[in-house]
Amino acid sequence: MRIGVDARSIFMPRPRGTGRNLLDAYRLIPRLRGDWQFVLYHQRDASGCEACAALGVRSESSESVSGQANLEIRQLDMPGDRFDAWFQLRLPLSARNDRVDLLHLPANAAPAWCAVPYVVTVHDLIPPKIADEASSAARRGFRRGLRRAVRGAARIIAVSNATRDDLIDEFDIAEEKISVVGWAPDTHVTAGAEPGRDGRTRARYELSRPWLLGFSGSSRRKNAFGLIEAMTRLPQEVRDSVLLVLIGCEPAEFRERLAERARRCGIASSCRFLGFVPHGDIAGLLGGARGLVMPSLYEGFGLPILDAFALDVPVMTSDVSSMPEIAGDAAVYCNPHDTESIARGIERLLDDQVAERLVRAGRRRVESFTWERTAEAICEVYEQCLSELPGSAGAKPRASLAPMAEACAR
Repeated sequence: MRIGVDARSIFMPRPRGTGRNLLDAYRLIPRLRGDWQFVLYHQRDASGCEACAALGVRSESSESVSGQANLEIRQLDMPGDRFDAWFQLRLPLSARNDRVDLLHLPANAAPAWCAVPYVVTVHDLIPPKIADEASSAARRGFRRGLRRAVRGAARIIAVSNATRDDLIDEFDIAEEKISVVGWAPDTHVTAGAEPGRDGRTRARYELSRPWLLGFSGSSRRKNAFGLIEAMTRLPQEVRDSVLLVLIGCEPAEFRERLAERARRCGIASSCRFLGFVPHGDIAGLLGGARGLVMPSLYEGFGLPILDAFALDVPVMTSDVSSMPEIAGDAAVYCNPHDTESIARGIERLLDDQVAERLVRAGRRRVESFTWERTAEAICEVYEQCLSELPGSAGAKPRASLAPMAEACAR
């Protein structure tokens, strides 16, 4: 069996969630199926990137050679790349010419034409689910593209039961066409949690007192302004005891808007708004925090929750979309639309007895989410795709995917 993967997100200069998760899975997948061949397609020169080191890859001009015999890294050039030509033409043509049996498209989209069967991963349905997150034209374009992708797919991977249910509601997809394959903690974050890291983090980011960490950005669904408003509802002694630290607040204009809101609310001294933070610093910022505060309006999965569990950090999150599914009984919940509810959640999170209980529950919870389980489940999806294609004898799935869905549901 020959599997192709759109791996551009892995080899980006600053890989984000999708790329890091795909990399964690592909550290294992080629070893789990040693008799298969895998081709990771990317677009830019990946020399010296973090992913190359993780996969044991060395670069030789435009070709890359993997340390794993059944893993090939292929750079496909597309000068200019107007009208998304790399994705729409270069990738599907290369997959066909390379005699790929199945193409994995890991980021909510598929080419308008694809000459080989494909599986698509859907992470979330943010534009149609969150009002004002995108223009009406962007929402229509998202719906059109995702409808085409899921209807043309041999199989769909949803990262959570919540995303699966959203797909069924939005596009009337048959449930049996969708496999729920969750993620696991970011290995780069958990590996960076060595003793003394939080002390260096305090010094580097000038954190004068204990802090609560939130992952932000200009997206309204991250609810940064809701967190600021919630801080104003906390007793003065609580505000004086902790900092609210929001990271990923890009662009600079957005940071200034957050800072201005904090000044108007009279809590500027209790807030820190940071832009891009190197991935290597996340372990210290999250692992040293009094808690993770994540009152998002919507998440397809909510990976920071698992990262916090793995680092023994208590969690406060929202009672909507995928977050209760992932956190289970190991989090304090709030209504993200109610700043009073968020404030009460923060107060509970800062209670030492509550925090200790959450840490114990988080340790148990995170055991259900491993990259070994995720990688095996992805391989099973590949096998199911090919076994279901017309005229294919196919390989029978080795095990049920139910444990992955059940882990998310517990």
